Amino acid sequence: MKRLFSLTFLFFSLSFSYAQVSIKGKVTDAETGDPIPFASVLVLGTGKGMNTDFEGNYELSFSGKADSVRVSYLGYITQTKKIGSSANQTINFQLRPSDFELEAFVFEAGENPAFEIIRRAVDKRKVFDKRSLEAYETKNYTKIEIDIDQVSDRFTQRKTVQKVTAVLDSIRQLTNDKGEKILPVFFSETISKFYYRNNPELKKEIVEKSKVTGVGITDGSTTSQITGSVFQEYNFYKNWLNILDKEFISPIADGWKVFYDYDLLDSVLVGKDSCYRLQVYPRREQDLAFSGTIWINKETYALKQVDLTVPKSANLNFIERIKIQQELEPTSKGPLIPSKSRIQIKIGQVSPNTAGLLAKFYTATDSVILQEPLPTSFFNNAVELRPDFGNAGEDFWKKNRVDPLSSEEIAILQMVDTLKKIPIIRFYSEGLKFFATGFLPVGKVDLGPWTEFGNYNNVEGFRAGFGMRTNYSFSNKWLIQAYLAYGFKDERFKYSAFVTRILDRQHWTTLQFKSTKEIDQVGLEMESLAGNSIFLAASRFGTLRRPFISTTQQLNFQREFFKGFLLKGGLQIAAFDPLFNFYFLEQQNRELRSRFETTEARVGLRYGRDEIIIINDNERVSFGPSKWPIFEVNYAKGLQWLGGDIDYHKLSFYLYQRLNMGLFGVSRYEVDAGKVFGEVPYPILKNHLGNETLFYTTAAFNTMNFNEFASDQYVSLRYRHSFEGFLLNRIPLMKKLKWRAVANGNLLFGSVRNENVLNVPSLDPAGNPLESFGRLDPTKPYLELGYGIENIFKFFRVDFFHRMTYLDAPEARPFVVKVSAQIIL
Repeated sequence: MKRLFSLTFLFFSLSFSYAQVSIKGKVTDAETGDPIPFASVLVLGTGKGMNTDFEGNYELSFSGKADSVRVSYLGYITQTKKIGSSANQTINFQLRPSDFELEAFVFEAGENPAFEIIRRAVDKRKVFDKRSLEAYETKNYTKIEIDIDQVSDRFTQRKTVQKVTAVLDSIRQLTNDKGEKILPVFFSETISKFYYRNNPELKKEIVEKSKVTGVGITDGSTTSQITGSVFQEYNFYKNWLNILDKEFISPIADGWKVFYDYDLLDSVLVGKDSCYRLQVYPRREQDLAFSGTIWINKETYALKQVDLTVPKSANLNFIERIKIQQELEPTSKGPLIPSKSRIQIKIGQVSPNTAGLLAKFYTATDSVILQEPLPTSFFNNAVELRPDFGNAGEDFWKKNRVDPLSSEEIAILQMVDTLKKIPIIRFYSEGLKFFATGFLPVGKVDLGPWTEFGNYNNVEGFRAGFGMRTNYSFSNKWLIQAYLAYGFKDERFKYSAFVTRILDRQHWTTLQFKSTKEIDQVGLEMESLAGNSIFLAASRFGTLRRPFISTTQQLNFQREFFKGFLLKGGLQIAAFDPLFNFYFLEQQNRELRSRFETTEARVGLRYGRDEIIIINDNERVSFGPSKWPIFEVNYAKGLQWLGGDIDYHKLSFYLYQRLNMGLFGVSRYEVDAGKVFGEVPYPILKNHLGNETLFYTTAAFNTMNFNEFASDQYVSLRYRHSFEGFLLNRIPLMKKLKWRAVANGNLLFGSVRNENVLNVPSLDPAGNPLESFGRLDPTKPYLELGYGIENIFKFFRVDFFHRMTYLDAPEARPFVVKVSAQIIL
């Protein structure tokens, strides 16, 4: 009987040992909680294995004697777990990053076998680049999450932070693998349609549904325009990928051998495709290049998958890691379109008393439609919101999400909703926006700008001011803004007020009336320096140079007729009341006058072929061009009508372009040319902008004095180049500092006709000598050359400028040093 029992027990034990067992699970990053795609899963003792899918999932069935399953992936610590006794099991893995770096193989003879694979993949770039398609449409789901991480003990000990964590602890604690709390501050989901056409290359995204929740987010329409897929596009078939306004070299770029080394690891089956698996890593650790793994189809040499990271050693500020994972699928015509993309950007602590930031972006393409190109007029707006974009309940999102939200993401949504309601969080988020934008929202109006609240100079003494504007909550068709200021020394009120009517948001058509009475300076007018707030504030503090009271009334109209083409026009009536000893000769009777009035009819056009524009509440915001230049042409006619004293014509042309120079960095150039026709007082001429402040500005000639030169016909070229890490990365000591070299060159040709020179009398009515204006020799250009270092302590920049011409001019400065502060990556 005992023998029968033993045989029976042995039979059932053997049957169980070799029965069919199914295991499944998810492999995630223990630090971030994100899935790890393409990880190797192996059931030990069976030879059964697979790679995780893009969501980090795996599922295996096997029979045979096995007691454990092992998961490994390059850059992570391998982990092994026991298999239980049940037939169906769920075994999840949380892998921790390792500090291990793969060393390069040394080939003693022959060429690295990976080189031929890369060479063939590069030869096929045009075949598989999605930009070779005539036109296509995709439906995309995009998810963005932003968390505060690396919340150190010093940071959590702050009273304000303790008030926040006490509330969040009542919901749920989210921590990384070090036990540090993670504070989610933003979460969004977007469903959109993306359209592309070639020749000309145009893009457009229509946001169909969007759900946004975040600390400090008050307007979902603005945020929803930048949370879609149009800003999350990463195409490795380009030579250079633009990430955070930096250019990163692709592993399959034309110049691949200059930047990368490769190792052929093995051949693997990815889906139904047999692929080469290659390890890539930069030749120089500080280059803006990737390290990681790419999979290349063995038959077609097309990219199948990428898992790439920008290492911490790259010449970047604040960024600890940029990680991009991507799956690509072929279209019916051959070119590849990413089916899924996941991007992580980790920003480190600036100091031990601060926290870090982790941003996660996920985009999935639901469908691809190849179609005939849509008309160019369809692409007028780069991003468009459906009228009901914010009206979608949870049932809609459950049906349209590519993957359901994880339990962590559900907790994050709850935490963000709670965070933004905490009074101390609202106080700091509103304060930060007030500092950044200049305005503080209070109901349907915004108070500000804060730059107008106070100032001091020799004309006004202490100046106090206050202003406000209406916001989107007040109206999406009307914008009203005004401020009032008073100088306690000159005892004058100054003001500015304008009313804008938005006639058409689709083609951005506006009509505006503006009335202003302000103190301006010849050559330093507020209107021309509106985009240089720090330089403008510095030039208006202390001693004012050739100040005058400017009183203007303007009627302005603008309309965007097609993408990038903006037409504007208007009428301006202005009065010039000098606060310095100024006279000119009247055109008709040649009498001396100090005050004059002008009536100008204006028309102009602006064109940016690939400029991305979004509508921020009641204003247009430009994200700049990516490839093509932006140019403007403006014409003004001075009329002796409606009080105008002077008859003249003004014509100007402006051109700006950013040039990505790859390995050599980034260049920017500006061409500015113009001509004034007719005899006019010199304040109407082009008074070239000098810079006597300590601060560097790209808008001025930095060795030129204020009011040093004026012209009635001119052409200038301002060129600046940032070498990024190209030069200093090669110097052993310098590359640790991550300093970056910069260069500048500014050239100006100008002249003044005799009639405008003679328009300035030598004596005023009292017989006192009058100060004239400086002018350039038509055959001799003004030239200054500069060089410098940026990224000093990550924030500061120092420029050294040499004035090369007009060194014999009074008060000429042959050499100047300028400083500036900037936040760059």
